[in-house]
Amino acid sequence: MDWRCEWCGKPHEENDPPCDNCGHSSFEKAVVRQGPDAGSGPETTRVWVCTECDRTHTKHSPPCSRCGNHKLVMEEQRVEDDELDVPSYFDLLTPKYALGLVVVLGLATVFLLGITGIVDVPGFGTSVPDVEDVPGSATTAGNASLDDLEASYISALNDRRTEGGGEKLSRAEELDEIATYVTRQNVKAEYGDASRPSADRVNSLLDERCDGEGAIDLLTRSGNETATAEELGVGFALESPTGPEGATDVGVATHTAPDGTIYLTVIVC
Repeated sequence: MDWRCEWCGKPHEENDPPCDNCGHSSFEKAVVRQGPDAGSGPETTRVWVCTECDRTHTKHSPPCSRCGNHKLVMEEQRVEDDELDVPSYFDLLTPKYALGLVVVLGLATVFLLGITGIVDVPGFGTSVPDVEDVPGSATTAGNASLDDLEASYISALNDRRTEGGGEKLSRAEELDEIATYVTRQNVKAEYGDASRPSADRVNSLLDERCDGEGAIDLLTRSGNETATAEELGVGFALESPTGPEGATDVGVATHTAPDGTIYLTVIVC
């Protein structure tokens, strides 16, 4: 735009008064800054100020939007370049906000470590660790299926409980997961390079699932290539405690070590 209204400052394509905005009959040549200083230094803008309440308006359009006064006067305002600068995020990072950011990042780190099971955090104890590369077999013991062995064991254990006047136990997937962790970690510690299961972690898992009323036991039997799954299950059941009297759930996991020894973990709660 090459022309602007002398009264309200509205830009126009041509020097062709009156002004479309305020009706003023005189235009002036718009100033375009040239040379190396162009684009730097203070900018000038025109505003209209109410003579009663000092409310500023971008156009000469009485009455005043605040008090209703019909007299507005033009004033020029200069805006320095540094007033137009937008602060960076680092400018806003005061010591108070920096401390808050550190606290939030710390809590987020603890949260991630807790849900992944790397550290023990209250409220995240139910994350059962995975145990990989365990020596031996997780499926068979000689010619017998370990799944069938576990089913036979639970059946024989329930027979012992009912004979003593107790209730039958229902197999619980969550308890199976804890038993699997304990069994595999023990086999890997005995025949590999791992350590025994963490007592704190196991107790935390049991407390979360069994409310402190659970019982856990690890049993082993020497391998027998000709024994059936039922014979192995009954044999384990005869050696196993029947668990708390008011128990309702059971979890079982078995694993055959490289030398044929069968490891069985039972959890009752």
